[in-house]
Amino acid sequence: MPESVQPEPSSVPAAAGRKSRRRVPLALGLMAFAIFMFGFAYINIPLFRTFCNHFGIGIAPVNAASISPVNSKRKVTIMFSGEVGSGLTLEFHPRHSMQTVPIGKREENFYTFVNDSGQAIQFRAIHALYPYSAAENVAIVKCFCFSQQTLGPHQSRTLPVIYQINPGLQASVSRISWLYTLFPVKQ
Repeated sequence: MPESVQPEPSSVPAAAGRKSRRRVPLALGLMAFAIFMFGFAYINIPLFRTFCNHFGIGIAPVNAASISPVNSKRKVTIMFSGEVGSGLTLEFHPRHSMQTVPIGKREENFYTFVNDSGQAIQFRAIHALYPYSAAENVAIVKCFCFSQQTLGPHQSRTLPVIYQINPGLQASVSRISWLYTLFPVKQ
């Protein structure tokens, strides 16, 4: 009778097998985290809009300027302000912190930015309008908020905001608060 052949002991130590089994859950966890972060980035803008709608903050869409005749009888007062997000050594302020403008007329204001640091700074401006109904009737023709900005060390720059309040603005709105917040952009 032939003898049965016994398998040879594995040349892979038991510890190595345990390590490869640990790598599988770690890899799955990292993939799940990456999918979660992608999904969160995808829904971030709708979540932000929902938050702003709930609290009455209007993020101004890019509205087209109306070509209706100017209603010089009705005017709206706009209060411009801004704040700098953490991590930026930057100062900025509007040339006019308050403007009274006629409905339907194209207007402009300027913001001056000063980099107080010895390093180049990249930033992005996000604008918000209050009350929310005003955001739907402000046409921003030109704005530094449309693109990322860079200032060199100790550099200053003055940039325009060209806008128009369209005739669809509710009659009850006589004041608009226009806020810019600057956020650092990682290089």
